[in-house]
Amino acid sequence: MPIINNYHQVKKIYHKAGELGVGLPVICSEDRETLEAILAAAHEVGKEIGNNSIPVIPAWTSRYHIRGQAKLVSHIGDAMIGCKLMFSDLNVFMSDTCPYKDLLVMPHLDHAMPWDDMDILLEFADDFASVMCDASEKPYEENIELTANYVKQVKGKVVVEGCVDEISSSELGERNELTTVEKARDFIERTGVDIIVPNLGTEHRSSKSEAKYNSKRAREITAALGKIICLHGSSSVKREDLHKLPEDGIVKINLFTAIARAGGQALVDHVLENLGNVYEKETLERLVKEGVLGEAVLSENYKNTIPPIKPKLEYYTNPKRRDVWFEAVKNKCKDYMYQFNYENFSEQLNLI
Repeated sequence: MPIINNYHQVKKIYHKAGELGVGLPVICSEDRETLEAILAAAHEVGKEIGNNSIPVIPAWTSRYHIRGQAKLVSHIGDAMIGCKLMFSDLNVFMSDTCPYKDLLVMPHLDHAMPWDDMDILLEFADDFASVMCDASEKPYEENIELTANYVKQVKGKVVVEGCVDEISSSELGERNELTTVEKARDFIERTGVDIIVPNLGTEHRSSKSEAKYNSKRAREITAALGKIICLHGSSSVKREDLHKLPEDGIVKINLFTAIARAGGQALVDHVLENLGNVYEKETLERLVKEGVLGEAVLSENYKNTIPPIKPKLEYYTNPKRRDVWFEAVKNKCKDYMYQFNYENFSEQLNLI
């Protein structure tokens, strides 16, 4: 199935998700392995619930100063080239010969700041299903002006998400005020965006913080304005609170930190367990002598070492590491999909 980027089809999918009480995870990526893992997760969930045509939203940032993911796709470090590479991969993954071909893939551009990313915001407006025009770093009135100006240029082309208030971040270590219902309404009316990002107490790039998701405020905004909320900083939400998000009317849930952490930690575990398959014994002896490693690594019975201790092609080339990352990220994505009620997509939905 072709990538879903028709404005009305995308709106229909969001509306249907809201009706079914499903939160759509928007999962950011900066490499092919993660991009495919996102699709593979949805593909497996689809098979498990008996519906291969379920929505999935892979996403990436462009030149976002915190983490410009399109710039990280290749060593070149060019966001425009990164976007083209991501869409090239998506088009191949959605071809008739690929197992992911029946998915409803709705790519999203995240944290695109109009003063840095307007070329990408305009050039790829017909390719993305949705974009986040993020002017939240600016004073509120300037945020509205910049966001409204972009909406006017792409109205009816692409679903636009706007950020009412800047979300707190772990780097700054400060807590921003929650978005009020009145401010959320004012922002929508004056910008014309389709989806809003209010500050609901979460935190970007959080690993362990005092961030606390405010379910009550989310419900208040939903009651007043409908199911149009996107939650950012979702990795800071406690696991026991995840199920609340769709119940609170949140229809779009952005994720990256927890996904990347799962992949990165699995990859490091794999490397540590296979030191005897990557290094010569002399190298391990040197690292033990330097106090970097413990003496256990010198045993041929250490973890996954295949005797004798020496480099083995399968373990120092990329595919095995790629597959470790892929499997961990895929499983984490699946976990979130079920947390956000993807089983409610079990019936054929006639979404397009």
